[in-house]
Amino acid sequence: MNNKQRSLARENIVKILYQQDISGDTFVYILKYFIEKRKYDEIYFLEMIDALDNNLLKIDKFIESKSDIKLKYTASIDKAILRLSICEHLYKSDIPRKVIIDEGINIAKKFSSEKSFKFINKMLDNLIECKS
Repeated sequence: MNNKQRSLARENIVKILYQQDISGDTFVYILKYFIEKRKYDEIYFLEMIDALDNNLLKIDKFIESKSDIKLKYTASIDKAILRLSICEHLYKSDIPRKVIIDEGINIAKKFSSEKSFKFINKMLDNLIECKS
């Protein structure tokens, strides 16, 4: 798969995480109704959804224990970006730190508020310095 398809997979994962946070529905339920017509890296998408589904509490604990934020007070879209990025950091050792941060920033610029990408950049820069 090419980088564009991987980036689109990340955007789709953030959409799923956002919907899960807003609705409280399970990943399995959300995926039943998820449609994306553009070609994306489906293998990566499903691997990451599985990793998030199985490790979301650990990911949240990592974020909160290594930073001064509380996820319950964080915008749902920013929370989704942080969760995906930290999942990649913790469970996908083949993805370089720079790629994780850059992708998080790009998704924030596309989907979140005007200044959100600065928050995401700062958070990921600090969090990814932490090993686990």
